[in-house]
Amino acid sequence: MEHMHPAETITSLIMRPVTIGIVSIGDMGLGMARLLKAHDYRVVTVAEGRSEHTLARIHSAGIEILPTDQALVIQADYVLSIVPPRNALATARRIADASAQPPTDSLREAIEDVESKPKRSKLYFLELNAVPARLASEMAALFSEPTATTEEGRGCHFVDGGIIGLPPTQSTQDGSWKKPTVVLSGLVDLAPGFATLTSVLNIRLVSPRIGAASTLKLSFAGLNKGLIALSILSFSTAQKEEMLPELLALLEEYSPRSAALATNGVISMSPKAYRWEEEMRGIGEAFDAEGGWNGVGTDVYGGFAEIYRIIAEDTILGEERVEHRVRGLTVEDASQIIAQRQRKSKP
Repeated sequence: MEHMHPAETITSLIMRPVTIGIVSIGDMGLGMARLLKAHDYRVVTVAEGRSEHTLARIHSAGIEILPTDQALVIQADYVLSIVPPRNALATARRIADASAQPPTDSLREAIEDVESKPKRSKLYFLELNAVPARLASEMAALFSEPTATTEEGRGCHFVDGGIIGLPPTQSTQDGSWKKPTVVLSGLVDLAPGFATLTSVLNIRLVSPRIGAASTLKLSFAGLNKGLIALSILSFSTAQKEEMLPELLALLEEYSPRSAALATNGVISMSPKAYRWEEEMRGIGEAFDAEGGWNGVGTDVYGGFAEIYRIIAEDTILGEERVEHRVRGLTVEDASQIIAQRQRKSKP
């Protein structure tokens, strides 16, 4: 058996950690960052123009702040895009532009490869937002994603995806992690180290076709967030007629599982309503384009989008944050606010 030179042994022992860039650090991004850091990944982000709330999240998790998108692209081995759906395309453009900006390539290659290759592997861009397949394909084109097996000319590896479930949380009792599922699709050359990341992030590769993971994500979201929208309509209407207690009692009697899903959904949705408006429109587009519903999806989920827009913009529930809840903590309070359309206070 051939023995390693002592210098080679030292180098192998101090190989740099895999660097993950996250754009941006919202509730889900924060959970992903904490999960990755707990598994010895280096997590970086760009904080320019971010709110005080976002900066507080970044500092709370010990995430490293880089000055520019170009610095992020140079340092990162993977970039996770986790932003509101309305910002997904702009975020992809930012990273694609930074990737194309000289001398990004030469500066990236000056950093050792985590797989010990002579030349550093290209960046992986994981698009993890709730967007329709059409938009995923548009973003893939920004990175010159090929349709054949060749890797030539590709600026980076574009991977279509979505996150299904709640942000990662760690048990205070045994330290175990409860994770969402990350679904990915696309024709990419996966580095060996991707298998480790797959385990850490609970990734499922569902298809080689760009757009497949996005459609799966939206099909799932159409069920649970669609049910919440229906619950908002039912609960607020019953509240206006002073019949909400009776409705809740009947639900509990005849369909307790539906009652739990509906009430928990209405209680938890307030801080997320602003994100869900555009997501509903994406779901409608997916059902029409991929499901062949010829406008039915747009009609139904366009209505649901308006429900979430009203909550986010026309009620005080739109001021709620995941880390600081004040109103809507019971289904009765949320229904009352929505029924009255109690507007946000004006400055």
